[in-house]
Amino acid sequence: MPMPKLAELRESSSTTNFSSAATLPQPLVSSPGAGATRNPAKTKTNSDDGRVHSRLLRESEAFRVELAFLERRNGHEQNSWAAAAHEQLDNVARCLDSNDIEGGMLCLHAAQRYAVYGLNKTELMARAYILREEAAKIPSWRGEAIEGLLPAGDDELTPERVIDAMALRDEEATNQYYKTRLIGDYLRILLIICSLAVVALLPFMLLAGPARMIAPVLLFGLLGACFSAAHSLMRGKNESRIPNVFVMLTPVLFGAVAGLAGYAIYEYIAWVLNIASPHTGGVFGLAFLFGVLGQRVLSRLAVPKRRKKPRG
Repeated sequence: MPMPKLAELRESSSTTNFSSAATLPQPLVSSPGAGATRNPAKTKTNSDDGRVHSRLLRESEAFRVELAFLERRNGHEQNSWAAAAHEQLDNVARCLDSNDIEGGMLCLHAAQRYAVYGLNKTELMARAYILREEAAKIPSWRGEAIEGLLPAGDDELTPERVIDAMALRDEEATNQYYKTRLIGDYLRILLIICSLAVVALLPFMLLAGPARMIAPVLLFGLLGACFSAAHSLMRGKNESRIPNVFVMLTPVLFGAVAGLAGYAIYEYIAWVLNIASPHTGGVFGLAFLFGVLGQRVLSRLAVPKRRKKPRG
């Protein structure tokens, strides 16, 4: 049975969506001895990559056995889906050699989707049920799309629909994996900024005059803005929008300046109420609060409004 065009279109669109994150190597062209020069142990950057590398290797080897079982059960006639799945598994091996984790995940998911053509009706129904349960936990638009592709009726269930639903689920998983790593990098940047701000402003706190109060006000405003940014990053990790590093850092820096507005308001209140000695705890608390509010307001202004769904 020839490969349906729907699955081919789906595979090409899925590859296009993640071409920047995982570019597949050419499977048929390789230089002599290229595999011998690659050493995965030397190219791993941290322990997280090592764990994901080992997990991807185990999953690909286990699926290779499952694929061999499906291939033997269905016979060797017109099993173009099995040949395509084997090619994707070979791509997984090449990606693991070059420590391309995201590329290996993309190829393994593609191989698993090709194997759907080797499932019988009962197995296809079970796979559709699992996908519907997974779609209920996906907060983005892909969850609703999966539920629409997999109706409850068995008459409309086809391998093509299951493949499309699996492709959407795999895209969501790849997107979340990329976002988790990106958010981790952003949180490290915030910690570095806070550390550098403490080192830079500490000498000004030892001086006399207005600088002795303005420096800690800026610091507490920056801490408040960083706290708000970290909260927004962790809260929005399940959203489909991936923030840019400059879009994330700009409200943080302006939030630190907003701490000065809090200090100015405190000075005005102290002048109106004729307070002789300033309360440093209140000043720093107000600067922290204004840093949080400044970052939150600028972040909200930078986010475009979501289009409302038409009511049916």
